Amino acid sequence: MKKILTLLLGLTMTMALASGLEKINPLAAQTMQKEKKAIIVDVREPSELKEGMAKEAISVPLSTMKDKKEEWEKIVATFPKDKTVIVYCGIGVRAEKVGLELAKKGYKVLNMGGFESWEKAGLPVEKK
Repeated sequence: MKKILTLLLGLTMTMALASGLEKINPLAAQTMQKEKKAIIVDVREPSELKEGMAKEAISVPLSTMKDKKEEWEKIVATFPKDKTVIVYCGIGVRAEKVGLELAKKGYKVLNMGGFESWEKAGLPVEKK
């Protein structure tokens, strides 16, 4: 059991080091949003939004980036360059992918991880 825990800890640390985006916690994300310093982007798919999304977040599913390039480019062009883009998804993996693409386009991007962390922090949720 100890070997498994050590292995899991090592894998987790490796994944964290390999991650290209800086992380942000939900409370800090909400503060930046309220201060008009950031926009929050939910990259989950429409079927996942039934549980809600962060209040005032923008829904831009990962599938749009992958399958609808022209639509993706139009949406991204509306993001203000003077604000940080905070991305999240179910657990943070898809947010990382989208965030890295946004960073390539010159945006300052932070990864908030998953929607569950927003809910657990007791922050406002909108049903779409």
